[in-house]
Amino acid sequence: MPLNALVEGLLNAEAIPTENRLNTQEQTLELELSGVGSFKSALSSFQTTVDKLAAENAFNKQSITASNDNISVTSNGFASNGEFAVNVQQLATGTQLKSSAIASSSTTLGAGTLSFNAGSNNFNVAIDASDDLSAIRDKINANADNFGVTANIINADSGTFLILNSTETGTANSLTVTSSDPGLAAISTNNTVARAAQDAVITIDGNTITNSTNEFKNIIEDVTITANKVTDTENSIISIAQDTENGRELIDEFVSSYNALADQLTGLGAPRLGRLAFDPNVRQVRQQINDVLLNTVSESNLGNLQNLGIELNDDGKLEVSRFSSENIPTGEQRLSNALSNNLEEVGKLFASSKGVGTRISSIIDNYVDSDGILSQRETSINSQLSDLSEERAAFAERLADYEARLIAQFTALDSAVAGFNSTRDFVSNALRTTSGGGDN
Repeated sequence: MPLNALVEGLLNAEAIPTENRLNTQEQTLELELSGVGSFKSALSSFQTTVDKLAAENAFNKQSITASNDNISVTSNGFASNGEFAVNVQQLATGTQLKSSAIASSSTTLGAGTLSFNAGSNNFNVAIDASDDLSAIRDKINANADNFGVTANIINADSGTFLILNSTETGTANSLTVTSSDPGLAAISTNNTVARAAQDAVITIDGNTITNSTNEFKNIIEDVTITANKVTDTENSIISIAQDTENGRELIDEFVSSYNALADQLTGLGAPRLGRLAFDPNVRQVRQQINDVLLNTVSESNLGNLQNLGIELNDDGKLEVSRFSSENIPTGEQRLSNALSNNLEEVGKLFASSKGVGTRISSIIDNYVDSDGILSQRETSINSQLSDLSEERAAFAERLADYEARLIAQFTALDSAVAGFNSTRDFVSNALRTTSGGGDN
């Protein structure tokens, strides 16, 4: 009997329908999983752009410069436009103290406590009789309560000196050192002032300002000025202006990013070739985002994107409106005017609690967060693929058992048929022999 052909035919009859079903289910699930992954990626990419616009002070960027490096300037974005002349008359410094001359760095001085004070700051260092000058230096630098005093040793022709530098600047923070042991007087009460602590002094448009540090905050409201070096000749000119280019770049990126998302959603949901054809989530998220784009934001005087000059066109894409009339400026005019004269309201339109950026980002979170709709779909699809894999493995075992039974059954049948054939041949031969004997 043709055992191999018979077994193969029966196995195929059993296996092919099941394998086709499993393959079709697997391909469908993998296509959906790929589509959901692309869907999430597209939303996350758009959210990255949206979050830029929804960030606090995203539009409150200013161009603020200084005409030379005598000063450095920064702004929090809310400073008024203008120019200011700054003259650095004096830099803030900390105290530098120099000890009396000591024989060498290995000299011991005594035992007791050194007390360091600068304004409201203080710390103490315990000195042992065995501590030489090097050990004293190390104890000062390593003290956990040290507020900014650095000790160094200089070996000069006239002797060895302990030099103390304080980072606490300003006349109110002059460094003093006292000791509980007269033996330590050479590095405490007998110190000489190598550099006195002093305040920083600047003038802004002729107005004098004194400060304990070189950083001047809000002297010009919402501006921080750092004095770097004393003015030799010409003043430093601070120029402050709103950075409208930053706002336009954010708007252009938002429009471009939304349109890229719209194209991706259209492709994913395409009826014939889309990986998520007729998917309700694709339609739902697009409608939700479009509703936000069209709605009014009560927290901004601009009201909506259309008043900013941005609208959805007939293709479902965002664009700077080209429509204008006698009473309505073009989109470019509306956008330029808002960025130049109403930047704070532009920021509110996107970043307030009910702003366009804030609401869209919240909508996307519902889909892409770890417990979001699309994340849950991915988990479900992966679970179904895992179940298919287990079903495929179980079916392979059943098929192997079925093959073994078929082989055993057909082998037994083949053996039985061979036995029948042998009996038939024996009987036929016997009959022929008997028949031949009768003729004789």
